[in-house]
This record gives sequence, C-alpha cells and structure tokens, in this order.
Amino acid sequence: MSSENEVVSRMAALSAALVLIFRGRFCDILLPNRAIRTFDEDQVLYELGDPERTFFFVRHGVVKVGTITDDGREIIYDIRKSGDVVGELCAIEPVRRDRAVVVERTEAIAIPFDEVVEVLAKHPTLLRDLVQMFGGALAEAYDQVNRLAVDDVMYRLVDVLKVLAGKFGCPSGELVEIATYLTQEELAQMVVARRERVSTALNSLRRRGIAKYSGRGHLLLDMRALEAYKPPTR
Repeated sequence: MSSENEVVSRMAALSAALVLIFRGRFCDILLPNRAIRTFDEDQVLYELGDPERTFFFVRHGVVKVGTITDDGREIIYDIRKSGDVVGELCAIEPVRRDRAVVVERTEAIAIPFDEVVEVLAKHPTLLRDLVQMFGGALAEAYDQVNRLAVDDVMYRLVDVLKVLAGKFGCPSGELVEIATYLTQEELAQMVVARRERVSTALNSLRRRGIAKYSGRGHLLLDMRALEAYKPPTR
C-alpha cells in the first residue's frame, strides 16, 4: 500500500477511535438545551483545510466522513448516523484534514471545540472514563487499518458490508436491509478501491445470493453467508 494510503488509513483509524469517545454520558452532559441545525442532502458540513474547529452531534440523518487524496480520489472513512459525532478530528488538529458531506437530510447540534474542552475540564470523572475508553477504541480502530492493508477487494467489501449492517441493518425476512441508500461509488470509497473492482465483487455476491437490492435500491444481505466468507489463502 502506498504511503498516501497509509496516511489515509491512520486518519480513518484515529477518526473511528475518537467518534466512540464522544458518545454516551458525554452527550448527556453536553447537548441539552442546544439549538438543532438542519442540513440538506449533499450539503458540506466542513471541507478540507477549513480552520473552524466544530463538532457536529447528529440527532437524525446520515453523514459521510472522509478525505480527497492528492490524485483527486474521494475516500470515505465512515458513515455516521443518529447518535454519532462528526468533526471529531478537530480535537487533534486546528485545520481540517477530513471533510463531511450529508448523505440524507440531517439534523445536528454544532458545538465549538473550546466548549467541548470546557465540559471535560468541569467533569474530571468523565475525562478519566474517556481516557480508558480511548484505549479500547484505538484497538478497534487499528482493525480498520488492517482491513485497508489487505489487498483483496472482496474481503474488504465483505468487511465494509458487515460494518454497515451493524450500523444501519434492519430485519427484512431472512435478510438484513441496509436502511440507507449508498451508491456503488460510495461503497468503493469505503472499500478504498476502484468502483469497477467493487462492482465486480458485489455482482459476485449477488450471483451467490449473498447480496441483492430492494425495490428502494437498498442492499439486502444474507448475514450468515456474509459472516461465513473467508479470504483466499495466500
């Protein structure tokens, strides 16, 4: 994997770790009585290079977080939904190295970084809990780095589909429906591979009955078959 992709995967890992931290009790303390803002589909919450340090706590909707590589490719670190935070990387850098774009109409609470720090300063027990949580979150995030390092598109696609099922999955008979519309290009940006290769892998899953599309264009997955998938022996 190129050095550029190594940087991208490290940023994705750090993003995954931080988003797990700014949840739960932290939100219960920080969010009450704050104004909710509405963002339309395809609206950019923030862009690469923006100097504004703001967290966006998603109350309802879907947002994709990622970056643009030097050669112009878009890569998606993660898809965020209700209860998630977006913009967490501003906690470690003053200038944005990621970008966030609304996938579905979204309601969120925007809070400046300085106010987040003030809350932590006033709640030392919360700060202690966050430090403990950070260790576990980093371990999970490094799993994401390992996934990006595997040079097998089918394996990475299967892993991404399992993650999406865990976040957005709803029962649909014997299958699980990913309850948000994602294009094949967006899936490719999550897998970190060319759309053509991801399309070929997805078509293979469809031929085997592991994946198909609903009438609304949502993915339907056979989770038992997906969990049973094994990467090829090297």
